[in-house]
Amino acid sequence: MAKIKGLGSITDNNVFIYPKDTDITPEDLKAFVDYNQQTLDKTYLENIQMYKGHYPILDQDNKPLNKPDNRIVINFAKYITETFNGFFIGIPPQITLDKDTDNDNLQAFNNMNSFVDQLSEVAKQTSIYGRSYMFLYQNELSQTRVAYSSPRNSFMIYDDTVAREPLYFVRYSVDDDNKLTGTLYKTGSAVTFDEHGEFGEEENRMFKTVGAVEFVENEERQGAFESVKTIMNAINSALSQKANDVEAIADAYLLLTGGEIDKEQLQYMADNRVLVNPSAEVDGKFLERPNGDGTQENLLNRLEEKLFLMSMVTNLNNIDSGASSSASGYSIELRMQAMRGLASNKERKYTKAMRELYRGVFGVTNLAKTSVIKKAANAILGKATLDPADELKFQFTRNLPKNIADEANTAKSLEGIVSKETQLSVLSIVDNPKAEIDRMAGEQKQAAKQAVENNPADYTNFSQKKEVTDDGAE
Repeated sequence: MAKIKGLGSITDNNVFIYPKDTDITPEDLKAFVDYNQQTLDKTYLENIQMYKGHYPILDQDNKPLNKPDNRIVINFAKYITETFNGFFIGIPPQITLDKDTDNDNLQAFNNMNSFVDQLSEVAKQTSIYGRSYMFLYQNELSQTRVAYSSPRNSFMIYDDTVAREPLYFVRYSVDDDNKLTGTLYKTGSAVTFDEHGEFGEEENRMFKTVGAVEFVENEERQGAFESVKTIMNAINSALSQKANDVEAIADAYLLLTGGEIDKEQLQYMADNRVLVNPSAEVDGKFLERPNGDGTQENLLNRLEEKLFLMSMVTNLNNIDSGASSSASGYSIELRMQAMRGLASNKERKYTKAMRELYRGVFGVTNLAKTSVIKKAANAILGKATLDPADELKFQFTRNLPKNIADEANTAKSLEGIVSKETQLSVLSIVDNPKAEIDRMAGEQKQAAKQAVENNPADYTNFSQKKEVTDDGAE
């Protein structure tokens, strides 16, 4: 663990720590901001540039003497990020509560905030930077909203206990004059600060937490391509050199021996890459540089193989799908085994973070009209032992080729063994099992109603006759 100026410290995983039950000082806050700006942001900037296609090879000095100087970039950083997150969250996760009324309120909140889209952006940021943040705020209509924030201009400060509970969330920005301003969020309030860390006016907030949650790619806060950046740079360098060799061959000099030429001919030949060597023997041939094509190809193949091996992200362009659709799906799943492990680890981190985020949502007092928020209020007041955030269910589905017929057979075999909701969750075509059950019940009710209406028997008259009989009159 590294110490910074003041009482703050930084762990080996770049987690910001501050003593519990100690109000942070302007000097200590400025020390954290400086570390994020001057140390961590160097890596963040390099990573986002690589994701956007700007690699170190583009910043190298030009080669002298007009030598071939190709700068070819293969954007593996973006491929790894998009492939992994398409697999991890390409199918939106299901976030539900058991009770219908509570679940309806939850889905309305998620829809209002486009929560799935926000979560997708957070997943991309964690793969690029290793971490990202979601924070809560209230708009001018007093609606609770969710937004994501980049670690390039925000960070979380945790306490120094074993629990590592969030103490503060910090967001800042720098204007065109390089002047920094920001906001320090803490439980129940927020305060602005300037470039010197000096605090402004404090405002109350409706949240019973700091109102923000950190999402991480892994415990080390490393992005999806962090460990293979040197391999990506080596591939770009080797491929660019290969292009240089091809261009050098195309620009090869013609060597002539013997004969005499005048100055005008010599100038013409120089412009057209011709060398003249006076000699008794007359000859002509092109000067060729050594050809390392085989060596270069072997190097590129090995680098690409190791790139996907070490990043543990499957190269989808190098999968033999097999003869049948069922075999291809199984084959692809086997090839994705390492990526499945990465996704499972990321899922556990995201499940924990989302539960904490919703804990902050459920604790907002001005939403106490809904039953789920009443439960949260009771939990806060000690009237109940269970927080509704603990009742949330998160179901992530890996984005893999699906065999619907096999899924249907599996679901059918589960009839009577598991609940209807679990049975339907096997089907990838069913996004929301609870809603599907409601639709099935509605269809059954409608079918029964139509069956009664279309039956030739007159149930209405029968009912009236039965009432007369019961009264003792025919």
